Amino acid sequence: MSKTKKIWIVILVSLIVIASSATFILSTSTNVIRTSYQLPNTEIDKKPWKEIMYSNTLIDEFKVLNTGSVKVPLEGMLNTGKLRDNHKLKDYLWVDVFAFLFHHQEKGWFMIDSGLDSTFQGNGNINGLLADNYIIASKQRKGQNIASQLRREGKKVNGIFFTHLHGDHTAGLPELDPSIPKYVGKGEKTLDIPLLYRSNHFTNGSKLMELDWSKGVTKPPFKKVMDIFGDGSLLGIHTPGHSKGHMSYLLMSPNGPVLLTGDVSHTRYGFENNIEPGWVDNRTAAENSLNQVVKFHQMFPKVHIIYGHER
Repeated sequence: MSKTKKIWIVILVSLIVIASSATFILSTSTNVIRTSYQLPNTEIDKKPWKEIMYSNTLIDEFKVLNTGSVKVPLEGMLNTGKLRDNHKLKDYLWVDVFAFLFHHQEKGWFMIDSGLDSTFQGNGNINGLLADNYIIASKQRKGQNIASQLRREGKKVNGIFFTHLHGDHTAGLPELDPSIPKYVGKGEKTLDIPLLYRSNHFTNGSKLMELDWSKGVTKPPFKKVMDIFGDGSLLGIHTPGHSKGHMSYLLMSPNGPVLLTGDVSHTRYGFENNIEPGWVDNRTAAENSLNQVVKFHQMFPKVHIIYGHER
């Protein structure tokens, strides 16, 4: 199909969608039940960072699960307006899609993000007329999908924390037990436009517990930090911009603290050059969130950083 023809099809479908009744739009949306997660009492605002990061041993295992890779436009990964003319980056990038698995001595096994399911050995499970403008192609080896890796690990997951709800971070859900508790930053939404873009991987009746960042504490350089388990082992950091409810996580692993930026910074290049993503919900917020994360790394350069789509 020619590009011109495709554009006209998209325009026509868009007009149909706009003209459709609210009933039609609601009928295509998944009914997700949202409740507020009760944050435990915490004293992290009274403790220095080094005490929090280096005196906690409750998380005794941490693993990065690479579930495949996707080909995406450079303009999505980085604000190209801030790139130098001689940057030498390609117009399209292959980036990894991770799920993070960790064990808490008292609470069990948890994941951060869900990785990709086995459909990404083909075209994946993000659909719609606009879908291939965002994910051009995907690569995944047999057995690399999230369910296969969890089976090999032999772990029962007690909950999944999400950095955000974009499709490439929720795409493992269709092959996981739907009863696994799920946690997300307050106000975070799925991107679900009838016929044009479908990346909602939740089933009807799915329950999402929202991490209310407004009840977090100020812990410079971060504006809002949540002590998720109340013991300093896992901190949720409100880092909006790429999406409204975006969360980064600071996890105290047995090998030292690990900062998972999520899509505050997709790549090392963006992080080291202080360039926020191209695809953002709010650019000013995205810049501010990246500045906070970069400042934290400057304060504590030994903290291990894992970017949203690159180790």
